[in-house]
Amino acid sequence: IDKQHFIDFEQNQQPWYSPFLQQAWLAIVFWQEPQLSKEPQLNNSEHTVWFLKLPLDEQAKLNLLSRDDFLRSLLAVLGNTQQPTAEKLSVLENALKNNPYGFQPKEEQLANFHAIVYSQFSLPASHYYKATQKYFSDNTNLDQWHPLGLQGIADFAARLNESYNNKTNKQLLIDSIKHCPLPVLQTLANSLENHHCPEALTLAIYSRLKQALDPSIDLSTKKAEQVTLCTAAIRATAQTQSNTLQMQLLSHILESDAGRDIEVLATIAGRCWTLMIDSQFLSAFLEALARTNSLAEQDIKQQAAFNSIVSDLMFIPGLRKPILEKFRSQERSQALTQAIGAFFQQNFKKA
Repeated sequence: IDKQHFIDFEQNQQPWYSPFLQQAWLAIVFWQEPQLSKEPQLNNSEHTVWFLKLPLDEQAKLNLLSRDDFLRSLLAVLGNTQQPTAEKLSVLENALKNNPYGFQPKEEQLANFHAIVYSQFSLPASHYYKATQKYFSDNTNLDQWHPLGLQGIADFAARLNESYNNKTNKQLLIDSIKHCPLPVLQTLANSLENHHCPEALTLAIYSRLKQALDPSIDLSTKKAEQVTLCTAAIRATAQTQSNTLQMQLLSHILESDAGRDIEVLATIAGRCWTLMIDSQFLSAFLEALARTNSLAEQDIKQQAAFNSIVSDLMFIPGLRKPILEKFRSQERSQALTQAIGAFFQQNFKKA
């Protein structure tokens, strides 16, 4: 994130832009500046990483009491402030392992974090990287994906502008996306969501999605594949450079049978919430979310999912008012009206 944004957030002047579970999740990399160079250096022996989850208040701003508690706990562990910088960082890194404000990312998140940081510092990718480039360069051999490494796919997604056999990684991916096996596409999408997705790549993903969501396809035999492809497409294009294409892709999903799946809708809410400011899209999303609900006993889980997703969205800065306006709209469907009623009933019970 922008340095000034972080400063404003820490001084409680600005909300966190992407809260999750009412916390700000972030990673901070520390390194020692070389004495003879101003260029940052990073290797396994010189860098320290903090993974932090900081509580937010009801406005998604930093909870200052929690911040101060976190800092006090680190200072208590650090003790001797005369320690060399490298030793201080090592002590602080160990302290975070048992700190309530620290967390350990999943293996997939660590792979993507590693890929992003090493790319930003212009350091070599992992030894899995070249094999991944070779894989995407041969469209006749895409079924042979099992030897690929998770780190190699993360590196590939972080270096779309690099070349292999006179083609950029971006072009290799565009050429192969149509025939890419679903497990590979799913893993790749989980990496691509961390990067800006070029318009041409977004279009290639959208083209594959439209083909898979063709109404003539028997949904009973393809539902799981369609849901997986939808979630992959949403994640891969989450940071697309074409908002128009992204809106078309998401609208296409919401209009399909797969758009009623809770996993698909949760992925949209978690990755594409910035589009919810669009009144028409917000209406379509809430209606799709409500279509998974009736107030029958067997649908309690679906209503719980509606409540959870809407609550998370309302916590994001700028979305509470538009959502409440849609709740009051006279044009809402009966299904949405029922879901909203159950949502408020549950909230009043908690209060």
